[in-house]
Amino acid sequence: MKRALISVYDKRGIVEFAKGLVKNKYDIVSSGGTAKHLKDNGLEVREVSSITGIKEMLGGRVKTLHPFIFGGILARKEDENELQKLGIYFFDIVVCNLYPFEEVVKYPDVTMADAIENIDIGGVALLRAGAKNFERVILVSDVADYNWIIKRIEKDGLSYEERLSLAKKAFVYTTRYDSAISDFLSQKENFEEKLPSSIGITITKVHDLRYGENPHQNAGLYRELNSLNILPFEKYQGKELSFNNLVDMESALSIVNSFDEPTAVVIKHTNPCGIGKGKDTKEAYERALSTDPMSAFGGIIGFNRTVTEETATIITKGFKEVIVAPSFEKEALEIFKKKKNLRVVKIENLIESNFDYRKIFAGWLIQERDMHKINVKEWEYVSNRKPTEKEINALHFAWKVVGFVKSNAIVITDDKRTLGIGAGQMSRIDAAELAVKKAKQAGLEIKGAVLSSDAFFPFRDSIDFAAQEGITAVIEPGGSKRDQEVIDAANEKDIILVFTHRRHFRH
Repeated sequence: MKRALISVYDKRGIVEFAKGLVKNKYDIVSSGGTAKHLKDNGLEVREVSSITGIKEMLGGRVKTLHPFIFGGILARKEDENELQKLGIYFFDIVVCNLYPFEEVVKYPDVTMADAIENIDIGGVALLRAGAKNFERVILVSDVADYNWIIKRIEKDGLSYEERLSLAKKAFVYTTRYDSAISDFLSQKENFEEKLPSSIGITITKVHDLRYGENPHQNAGLYRELNSLNILPFEKYQGKELSFNNLVDMESALSIVNSFDEPTAVVIKHTNPCGIGKGKDTKEAYERALSTDPMSAFGGIIGFNRTVTEETATIITKGFKEVIVAPSFEKEALEIFKKKKNLRVVKIENLIESNFDYRKIFAGWLIQERDMHKINVKEWEYVSNRKPTEKEINALHFAWKVVGFVKSNAIVITDDKRTLGIGAGQMSRIDAAELAVKKAKQAGLEIKGAVLSSDAFFPFRDSIDFAAQEGITAVIEPGGSKRDQEVIDAANEKDIILVFTHRRHFRH
């Protein structure tokens, strides 16, 4: 008889799989809750304790950790004589998954005791032992593999490549598991630090993408293993998503989700072409589109509300690449079908990490994510003239928007929409000139508007330029050694000047 050792926390499908093994002349060995579950479902099971001669101990902490178990897993074919002398039998298949440590520690009120009790020891050892000896032992660590493995066993057995693939999957599984434990303990150990002392990142490919940033670059979508089965979006129609589509979709959702009111954004190359607020998605979209309708060609459109039939009708009048929103009216989806290549994507919740990660030549750069909160208590009204309530609302809007624009960034707005955006320029005055140019190209009036800058003005030239164009209020972080020169310029031009004392560079 061939032997199978089964020790699983997640018992989905295990009864059917075990029955398949018995049908193929495997003797089932198990312990604890797994053994009871299999027996309760009519399977004949040999207890681990009948092999080791020792019952479970320490409240179930020690079940399988014994030479008679691990010898049977780790032994090679050439070790058969030694096993016979010791009275140990080969295990031909090991089926194991682990205590749900990652699920347990997701809860904010988890105790250290609960976390510790969900650290699997024996299971990890079984996985590593079976994976190490994959040339002889079939290792099953994923419920999703049960069906095809049984079919292969029934036919002609698993190939070397299939056994190797299962071993690799198990090592990735245990790597992720250990990383989750390490991350949790690091957070507890360094609770006074703003960043954890170590971070484990284990990812695997979900699928290939059409291409990378450019068609000659291959690309794929990868996710953390603990969330592989739940893609955070649903694509209703359109071509396959590309690398750039996904990056732009994230930018779009980050922007619109930072507003409470119905908001729309048009994105090109991660920068907003325009952002608008309104009473509904139609009004918000019309305002967003009005900022730069020429650049909106081929853009990604994001909403934080349900896209209506009326809004869909307007969108389809021009060429767009992707529409992303939390939901769509059925009538809107029917209208979008007329544009078969248009990607229509539903994302109900954008789950963003607390950290930004970037791989560079020297290693990984990790920082706290910019939450784009308006910290009005930090604001300082440094000019002689103070803003009206409408100007304050416009300053709030402009300051939030500028944090989403690539540096150097200048944004001109009223209180409901962007009027001109200058992104990614090497000097701040160039960015200001570009923002004004864009507004004039779109035929938008900027007299009486407000201007925001993601970092301080090093010289007064931008203030003089803003005054020349009729801007009445400016918001920027302050902090330049020439701040007084900038304040004096604002007072000379009768411009409101607000220092936020917080910078929003976006590289």
